[in-house]
Amino acid sequence: MQNNYTTKGKHLTINDRRYIERWNKEGKSNREIARLLGRAPQTINNEIKRGQVLQQTR
Repeated sequence: MQNNYTTKGKHLTINDRRYIERWNKEGKSNREIARLLGRAPQTINNEIKRGQVLQQTR
């Protein structure tokens, strides 16, 4: 994955959302997930709070 944040305006991909869901279930913190994906911790928090993570897996 990446060490730095991505630039503003980038969207999460379906794969990013799947990683977030899996790692969240494994008990990783939002900061750990953000570091692994190269995203801001708040982005991960927003995605989990919004509930989009569970809706994307069909």
